[in-house]
This record gives sequence, structure tokens and C-alpha cells, in this order.
Amino acid sequence: MNLLAIVLYNRAGDRRVVDFRPGELNIVTGWSATGKSALLDITEFCLGRDTVTMPVGPITNTVSWYAVLVQLPTTRAFVARPAPRTGRASTQQAMLEFGADLQPLDYADLTVNVDSDTVRQQLGRLIGIGENLHLPEPGALRAPLEAHLGHALLLCLQRQGEIGNRDLLFHRQGERGIQQAIIDTLPYLLGAVPGDQAARRQQLQAARRQLRRLEGDLAAAERLNSDVEVELRALLTEAHAKGLIVNVDIDGRDAAVAALTQALGSPTVEPATEDSNDTRGRELEQRRDNLRRQLRAIGEQRALLDDQVRGERDYQTAVRVGAGRLQSLELMQPDDHIGADTCPMCGNGLAEPDPQLGELQQTLDELRSQLRAVETAQPRRVAALGELDRRADGIRQELRSVDTALAGIRAADAAIDAARSRREDQAFTKGRIDLYLTRLRQAGDDDTLNDLRSRVEIARRNVDRLAADLDPDEEREQLTSRLLVVGADMTRWADRLELEHRGANIRLDPYRLTVVIDTDSGPAPLFRIGSAENWIGYHLIAHLALHRYFVRQHRPVPHLLMLDQPTQAYYPSEVEQHHGVPRDDDDRAAVRRLFELMRDVATELAPDMQIIVCDHADLPEPWFQQAVRHNWRGDALIPNEWIGSMLNSD
Repeated sequence: MNLLAIVLYNRAGDRRVVDFRPGELNIVTGWSATGKSALLDITEFCLGRDTVTMPVGPITNTVSWYAVLVQLPTTRAFVARPAPRTGRASTQQAMLEFGADLQPLDYADLTVNVDSDTVRQQLGRLIGIGENLHLPEPGALRAPLEAHLGHALLLCLQRQGEIGNRDLLFHRQGERGIQQAIIDTLPYLLGAVPGDQAARRQQLQAARRQLRRLEGDLAAAERLNSDVEVELRALLTEAHAKGLIVNVDIDGRDAAVAALTQALGSPTVEPATEDSNDTRGRELEQRRDNLRRQLRAIGEQRALLDDQVRGERDYQTAVRVGAGRLQSLELMQPDDHIGADTCPMCGNGLAEPDPQLGELQQTLDELRSQLRAVETAQPRRVAALGELDRRADGIRQELRSVDTALAGIRAADAAIDAARSRREDQAFTKGRIDLYLTRLRQAGDDDTLNDLRSRVEIARRNVDRLAADLDPDEEREQLTSRLLVVGADMTRWADRLELEHRGANIRLDPYRLTVVIDTDSGPAPLFRIGSAENWIGYHLIAHLALHRYFVRQHRPVPHLLMLDQPTQAYYPSEVEQHHGVPRDDDDRAAVRRLFELMRDVATELAPDMQIIVCDHADLPEPWFQQAVRHNWRGDALIPNEWIGSMLNSD
């Protein structure tokens, strides 16, 4: 995979194309803040990353679509990604088109037709990333990992803050989970594990399952043949206890098998049906509940009448007391000459007027009338209470009969359950007998056992063969062998760049993901080497050596290396960055060595390897100027017209 162009579209539909030449060194030089570093972020985003990492400013304010045109082994691909919606920093929407002569599309032709996962999957398949799967060591908590285009791109990009970092060797290595992902996928990308590793692992799992099944069949057959007499005797005893056979004293294996086979055909106890009992029981329970409700209603009515009777008794008592006090009036005769202010007994005058005798007599008559009314109602209440008691007695008697009927049904159900239990016991025993006799027939004789032993041995040899192909020790040895080739190039190029500790053996540590120099005093990892010039130099030779191996061995990694500011250590001042040529002669020589190495590696691997460098350097050498594709001194990634139109719209 080589990068042919980076294409930006603004909201008005205008297009900005930054083109590159495949299979050679491409240099984008210019002043600071012209958008050079954003080219790497745009490329990564277009090739499947969901998160937008372009700096907030003119790029994100003006660009509505980002796109790249890439050259694949057999065709071209145009990948476009819409800018995330306002307030969001990620998106999975994408557009993907293929064509042998494909060119950057017009704004009107842009449309979402895939997602970022599809982009990684299809482009990865076209550069040769096949089915693969890394299984973590036993006991590890991380999930299996399949290498895809996103993992391969981690080996192709170097940001400005990464290429000069002594603690990080690869792109995004410091992010959570990325370092482990690189460690897990690097062996596959280098070819240290088979290309059909995932298929072989599935074959191994299937072979192990088959071996376990055959070993189980063999163990069961051997156990059956060794304990057959004991098992047959136990089954005969159980069948006799369950009523399936009459005689348990049977001698000989064949006779026992025949008796058990006969037991399988013996009739099973069938319990009486309980459907009618269930229906009758539900009816009786409903009747019982209804009777209980009627009995509660009668009790409530009787309690109400009792309360009325008690109230009448209290009323009668009070009325009789008043009437008794007035009965003495009947001893007196009315006298028209006696007034209300004269005592009728002695004829003396009264201080207060006294009621007339007629009025008192009227009161006495009213009290006696009330007593007669209450006494007249009492027989009706007594009759009502008697009727309620008779009804309650009848309901209680019917309730007792319902309870008796329910008790009878429960007893019948218990008998049915007992019969069912016996039937189930018999059925269970029959199942055990049938299973054992089936296994006994399958176990067969000695010839059958020998055949099973042969099949187990063949399956075991197949598992051993597949496991040997996926031996972790073999994978580590293969990885070490390939890294020795990479380390040889790194050692040679360290001398060419005149790095510190040159002349020593230099290698790549695939587990700590760092460069290691084997000095006389022991191994020295990159973070123990001083100066930014050395950190940049060792980053450069490590990535060039890896990509030289990828190209020569046709590994499924994009043949693309993007480097941002690899000469940053040699441009300490803004003046030097502005002119592109270091003042110091040693710095100029060091910068020249860096670019000459990149030029020579790209030339050696042409037309497959493409190197894109974004830098301040602008050397006067003709070969350097020929490699410059874009010089942004007075120009920039985002045209001034786009920025002006944005300001005018605001």
C-alpha cells in the first residue's frame, strides 16, 4: 500500500489535493504551523481510526470531508471520511471505492457507504492480512486478538513526539492496550507464526475434542468389559426389587442379558387416572369455600340481632323504672278545686306550680304503651335468631360432609401418587438397563476394543503433530530468527548515522518494544542512551529495518512509512526552521545522513517502499530537492481562501 494523495473538501465543495509519488522518498517541507504534521493524522483517520486527532483550528473549522487515494497491489482505493458532527470527536462513517484508474472524487460524489471496520477489513485483506488469531497465555485475562490493518499501521507512523521519545518506539505505544496489541500482533506481521494459524488452532481444538471422545469411549468399553458380571448382577437385583423380573438367581452372562432384555418388555404399573378426582376435588373446595362464606354471613346477622336485644333490655329497664314511679297516681282522684299550686295530698299551697295530675297520668300511659311495643317485637327477634341458628347448623353439617369427601379424595390421590412413584421407579430402572445393554453391545468383544485403541492412538498422533506446528517455543525461535535479520540492518545503519554505541550489536526487543544495544557492560535499552539525536537515529533505523524486512518478505504491512519532524533535534531555532538548513556544519551533515539513508532504502526497495517525511529541512542538494513534493513556505495545507470564506461567513 502506497499513498497517492490526501484530499480535503470544504463545506463549499472546494477540494485541496496533496499528491505523492509511490515507491520513493517524498518530502513535505515548510514553516511551522502550516499543517505538515496533520498529514499523518489525516492518513490514520482515513484508513480506519474512529477518533479525530487533527488539531483544532483551520483544519477542523473548514474541512467537511477527509480522503486518501491509495495504491494497492492490484487496484486503487479511495477512502473518504466525513468530519464528525459538531461536539463530537469520533465517527465510524466512511466511503470506500475501488478502481484501477481511480482518481480523487468530486465533492458531489461523496456519500457514506461503509463504516471504519469495513475499511480496515477490506484494505487489510487486499494487502494480504489473512485469517489469524493470537491466543494469550493460559490464565491471562485479555481476550484473543486478531491482527488487522489498524495494528499494521502502528508500525508505519511516527509522530513528532514519538520519533524523538526514548521511552516509546512505536506509534501510540503509550496508549492503554496499544503496547500489548503490538506485542501480540508483531509475530504474525513478521511471519513468525503461520499464515493459517487461526485455521490450525481450530484444527487442533477439533482434534483434541475427537481424542477426548475416543478416549472416553475406550475407557467406557474397558470398564464395561472388566466389570460386566458385577454390573449385570446389580441390575438384576434392582429389576427384581422393582418388580420387573421374578427370579434373581440367574447364572451366566448371556442368561443375565436375556433376563434384563425381557425385563425391558415387562408391563409397567399404570395408576388410575386422577383427572376425575381433580375435577371433583376442585368442585368440593369451591363448595366448601361458599359454605364458609354463608356461615360467616349468618354469624354477622346473629351478632346484629344480639346487639338489638341487649339494647331493648336496657331500654325496658329504664322505662319500667319511670312507670313505677308514676303508678302511685292511680291512688288519687281528680279534684277540680285543687289547682296546680296546691298539693293534692295535703291541700297546702306549693312554692312552685306542680304539673296537673292529668299530664302525669298521660306520661304514665305513654311509658306503658312503649313497654307493650317492645314486648310485642321480642317474639319476632327470638324467632329470627332461632332461624339463623337452624341455618347455621345445616351449613355446618354440610361443611362436615364436604370435608369428609375431600379427605377421601386426598387419600385416593395418595394411592395414585404411590402407584405413579412405582411406575417411575420401574421406568428409571428400565432406562438404566437399556443404557447399560446398549453400551455393552457397543463395547463388543476384544476386536472392538483393539479397534478403539488404534483409533485413539491415531488421534493422539494427530494432536501431537498439530500442537508441534503451533508450539510457543517454536514461535519464539522463529521471531528471534527474523529479528536477528532486522537487527543486522540496524547495526549496519547505526554506523552510517554515527550514532552513539555504534559498532555494538543492536537489536529490537519484541516484548519491551524498545531498541537494545549490547555493550561490553551489558544490554543498554534506548531509555538509557543519551541525547535526542541518538533517540531519533535509533527510531529511524529500527523502522527502516522493519520495513525493509516487510517488503523483502512480502509481509502484509502497508509499504508506507510516514515520519514527522525526524530532524527536530538539529533545528533548535526558528531561524533555522524558517530557512530549512542548520547553521552548524555537524548538524547539516547529520541531517544529510538521515535523508540519504531514507533515500537509499527507498531506492533499494523501489517500486514497493514509500517514505513520506514532513520536516523543516530544505537542503540544497539536487537529489533532496527532487524528493520535495510540497514546499509550504508561503503556502499551507489549508488554502487562505478557505479560511477567508469561513471568517466572512461568521
